[in-house]
Amino acid sequence: MKSAERLPRIGVVGYYISEEEAVGGHIRGIPRQAFSLFSYDMIQAIFRSGATPIPMPVVDKDKIGQQLDTIDGLVFSGGEDVDPRLYGEQLQPSAHRIDPVRDKYEMELMALALERNIPMLCICRGMQLLNVFCGGTLHADIDELSDNMLNHWETKEPWRSVHPVQMKPDHFASAVLGGNEIGVNSIHHQSVKRLGEGLEVVGHSEDDIVEAIAMKDRSNVLAVQWHPEMIARRDDAGLRPFQWLNKLAVSAADDKPKVSVKETRE
Repeated sequence: MKSAERLPRIGVVGYYISEEEAVGGHIRGIPRQAFSLFSYDMIQAIFRSGATPIPMPVVDKDKIGQQLDTIDGLVFSGGEDVDPRLYGEQLQPSAHRIDPVRDKYEMELMALALERNIPMLCICRGMQLLNVFCGGTLHADIDELSDNMLNHWETKEPWRSVHPVQMKPDHFASAVLGGNEIGVNSIHHQSVKRLGEGLEVVGHSEDDIVEAIAMKDRSNVLAVQWHPEMIARRDDAGLRPFQWLNKLAVSAADDKPKVSVKETRE
């Protein structure tokens, strides 16, 4: 009997809740118990796209390689603000929560994932992290840019499209995401300011907010400012970027050197 084909394994980062935070006894667990939390929408979107999600909790730097050995593709998900001190600025009064432990881990994870050429999808905070990793900066709060900004903070119906995004024509990103103009949801208060080295803008909103970026020298890294995993609750169009990642992950897995059982024992 032929064995079932293995699904691509997609790593996904989440929130790090330290033992100092007042979570134990309120959500789950006991006081001074640390947690790793992962978006259920994200886990479900990865499953529904045809892959197996692999949670990537915060670990020490010397364990990151072991984590990457277990996956074929990687999703950098949404969450807290990226610490502005990472791009030479100071915390502003409008700042949301930051998590330096998560920032440090994800920057190290991103460095090694790029070195290994692992396919990557970066979502919301993940896109901002990619920009900072490449030497770019962020707007601390987009509401301070203009009085005529679009709605970029819709949390009551987070799956709902609230504004269009103009995609770069004839770019792989527009083919992946569904055309030269797509409707997206939006849950963010920061955005790309100065673009990082080696990146290109491939999508923007009518109020000139950068909504999608890619790396100039590779076609296996895509970053979006919106949340396709939440769109996928109501619309399968939200699965598009995950399905793209899966195809690349399968190819990456096929290209990995095969190690025999004998070799692993020696």
